[in-house]
Amino acid sequence: VKGLVLINAQAWIDGVQSPPEMFMDIGLDVLRSETLRNIANKQSYYDKDTFATNDAMKIGRLHTFMPNWKKYNKKWMQGGGYALSNRIKDLQVPTMILWGAQDNILGSESAEKFKDALPSSSLVWIDECGHVPHLEQPEFTAEKMLSFASELSSQKNAQLNQDHAFAQ
Repeated sequence: VKGLVLINAQAWIDGVQSPPEMFMDIGLDVLRSETLRNIANKQSYYDKDTFATNDAMKIGRLHTFMPNWKKYNKKWMQGGGYALSNRIKDLQVPTMILWGAQDNILGSESAEKFKDALPSSSLVWIDECGHVPHLEQPEFTAEKMLSFASELSSQKNAQLNQDHAFAQ
């Protein structure tokens, strides 16, 4: 891995308590519900009129209808979820952090934590954008990602040229 792009990523909330199985079923049913998905849908976007549509809510629920979705979510909860916060510092590759400036799901604090934890990172704020920059600001997001990839490629080529010159 030569580089990493994080887009409104979550890694600072570690683990999940394993409730009794009966409550897992109820919780997963709520997670699948149109009511909760509508709330999350509206929180996800800066431009709610354009993006927080009924179709977007339906798309946001699709994964909950996959075969075994409930079964494997229960296993995930019973296993304690994931705990990544202590491992973020181990990322030693150049990292670009793309973050919607109006993210109402994770807020801005998580972006700053990534920036502080990753010394070779850059933080790019995307204005007029919520939790899903790739949907709300796709051109800007793609442009930044391509620029970052190009920069990494240039660095690699410069290193190869330096190695080649040294070998001669």
